[in-house]
Amino acid sequence: MFYEKSNVLNSVHETVHAARTGDYGKAASSLNKLLQLLQAEIAKGKIPSEGLKKLTYSLETLLEMQNTGDWVAFGDILEFEFAENWKKFNSEY
Repeated sequence: MFYEKSNVLNSVHETVHAARTGDYGKAASSLNKLLQLLQAEIAKGKIPSEGLKKLTYSLETLLEMQNTGDWVAFGDILEFEFAENWKKFNSEY
């Protein structure tokens, strides 16, 4: 399956927007889409182990925020932590 590099960040922004506007069903659905995109990108083996650790930590935190219903923190972590680490460690940026 082919994914453009921008799709990951587009999916991040879509998920953040849904979470911050209270559309939690769409936020959860968008997160699932994002996770599928990430799986395909990470499988390419271009992200260093340090990057994988940081991205994994962000994802774990996202799931915790989703479980507690803190969608504002969910959006913040996704936008300001995860997306920045993605840009930093993805070799295509």
